[in-house]
Amino acid sequence: MFTMATVKDEGLYEPQDITMSPWAVQQYDEPGDHHLPTTFDIDYQNLTLWLHEAAILYPQCTNPKLYSTIQPYNPVTVTTPEIPVRSVAVSTKDPFSEGNRSSQGPSHTTDYREYNATAVPLRRKDNRLPLSVNMGNRQETSTDGWWTGIKPAVLLGAKTPQTKKDGHTFKTLEFQVPLDHHQHSPSQNDALLNLHAELVDGLPNPNPAPGSSSSPISPQKRFILYLCGGPGDGNPSDRVPELNKFCLNRGYQVLYVHYRGTGLSPLFVDSTAKAKVLNMSDQDKANYLAKFRQDNIVRDLEAIRLCLENELAIKIKWTLLCQSFGGWVATTYLSFFPKSLEAVYISAGMPPLGKTPREVYEKTYVHIVRRNEDYFNEYFLEDQEHVRTIVEHLRDKAPLQKGVEGQPAPFRGYELYGEHGERKGCYLTYQTFMTLGRTFGSAPVIRRDWDEDEKEEPISLASSIRPKIPIAYQKLHHLITSFISDLDSSSFSSSNNDGKGPISLETLSLYTNLESFALHRRPLYALLHEAIYCSSTCSQTSQPSNWAAIDVALSHPSGGFSWLSPSSTTSTSTSTSTTSPSTSSTPSTTVNKKTKYYFTGETLPPSPVLSPLGGPALTPFLGAANILAQKADWPALYDFCSLRQNPMTAKEGVVKVRAVAYKQDMYVDWELSQQAAGLIGGCELVVCPFGSWGHGSLKEADKTGRVLGWLFDGVLN
Repeated sequence: MFTMATVKDEGLYEPQDITMSPWAVQQYDEPGDHHLPTTFDIDYQNLTLWLHEAAILYPQCTNPKLYSTIQPYNPVTVTTPEIPVRSVAVSTKDPFSEGNRSSQGPSHTTDYREYNATAVPLRRKDNRLPLSVNMGNRQETSTDGWWTGIKPAVLLGAKTPQTKKDGHTFKTLEFQVPLDHHQHSPSQNDALLNLHAELVDGLPNPNPAPGSSSSPISPQKRFILYLCGGPGDGNPSDRVPELNKFCLNRGYQVLYVHYRGTGLSPLFVDSTAKAKVLNMSDQDKANYLAKFRQDNIVRDLEAIRLCLENELAIKIKWTLLCQSFGGWVATTYLSFFPKSLEAVYISAGMPPLGKTPREVYEKTYVHIVRRNEDYFNEYFLEDQEHVRTIVEHLRDKAPLQKGVEGQPAPFRGYELYGEHGERKGCYLTYQTFMTLGRTFGSAPVIRRDWDEDEKEEPISLASSIRPKIPIAYQKLHHLITSFISDLDSSSFSSSNNDGKGPISLETLSLYTNLESFALHRRPLYALLHEAIYCSSTCSQTSQPSNWAAIDVALSHPSGGFSWLSPSSTTSTSTSTSTTSPSTSSTPSTTVNKKTKYYFTGETLPPSPVLSPLGGPALTPFLGAANILAQKADWPALYDFCSLRQNPMTAKEGVVKVRAVAYKQDMYVDWELSQQAAGLIGGCELVVCPFGSWGHGSLKEADKTGRVLGWLFDGVLN
């Protein structure tokens, strides 16, 4: 199968301005290179192009200009100088990789063949091949075997239909799958996992006719599989009522599966398995937790699909509808099981293919800093000083807490309680307080340098009464004001207080309601958040995450995150001390009155700081968390060749792939989304034209219908 297109000759001088496939040419240095242009076909079936290497070499070519309409990404034919027939060196290894750079040239065998062609692989400025090319058929990779032999899940039971508050009926399904889909023995009960799912069908039938099918699942309706954000989130079926209504009206039934270890799908199959895991070494715990990323989530979902096929005696293809991290899961699914899919629709969830955790956080921190600047410079100028006061109190004067599991040393903070006064095992410390910037993602940024073609949000009843100050900022300001009021009205001192501190229960309750990590009930978010970016798909991403978010924050030129340093000190004490300049690359940790205090977004500090944030659900795994941060041998999460060949791999029809990206998304950078879309064959990317819309627009009642219209119909209505 060939795909043709043409790139203008002048494009060779400015490749960054051309909408191209992710491998392209940089300008030639040789005279005459541009005198005899010709076009040639790229046979994607027989010529294996390692697209991930090309994307790393030529990032500018994966960033075409997009408009506020769908821009399909299609492969192209490139204009290149005509040359005579000659021998071409072809190798499956990159002769210019670190291990092969020597004065004697590549150490591996080079295969010389004669090709009757009028073009050669494109070259870089230094005339080197941009990537290795294998002219033979695609070789089976070492990971291919990990994606075969998936067995159907076991359907443990299905409860009678129930009705949600929004009026839709749903059925509860319980499945059982292996912890490891390739190393499971039927006798290993502790190596099993239970998965909770809810099927929304909207068709109550309390009195089925005699002789009707005993299956509680309709075989007539197509399936939408809704993939929620995360990692670590549950997936309740009533979270977005408008989404259910939209899908039911289009003749679908919607299946919500709680990913393994999240929500109502427990981390352990039973108490025996839990005790066994908790008694493991940190290394074994890390090995256990490593099985809860998106690769095994996909295997679970494929096992459920096979189970339902057996149950209903029909062929099932999922339509994946994804939000945020759900897009990560869907892209892995598309990589390895394209024949199981009918369509993939993603909102704010294009994974940053071929990017390291550090590269991802360098992008997202731009959005985090921008919102901090909005909050402190445009809305609440006085709060910078108030935040400094709160941090200094929490760090230096808050009640001293005894050491807890995972953090044996005493620390300062306030214990938090549940709605009924129960102890949660979680604490408010200065570090946990400064993570409240995670709520900033719902706030639109102040217009500074938006594109001219970006539209204002349409006027509606909901938007017309919206307060000028974003709700997320209002809530945080209210909490800060309450903190300051407590501190101002208290004569607290460490010598005469009863040990409870001056912060009121009302203020602590405000903090509890605003803190959104909720690691006490979703510990996997903290343990695997950086790991979802690690993959052996290419050498660029085959490296440890190494707490990349903190590293990026501490090195940010704003200096607003210096409080993250574990050795940070305050210069406001009565005794003045001088600190000599650091000779290392670590930013200075001395904090003074002029130091900025910026809130972090999705950044989570390494253990043991995580312990007060996550409580007993997280602390047993803090040692494992550090091991996971150093882990380099992560399995592959994507197959770039399969993704690029999407239009050619589905013999029964192309898997439709469409995504919506948001320019001001604080969690998923839209430029990285563009690049990812360029690596997926046939992918259409819709750029939301409204600057005030963001990451969670799919879940907002007044926006859900429009976002779903873009995804399913591909038009900006």
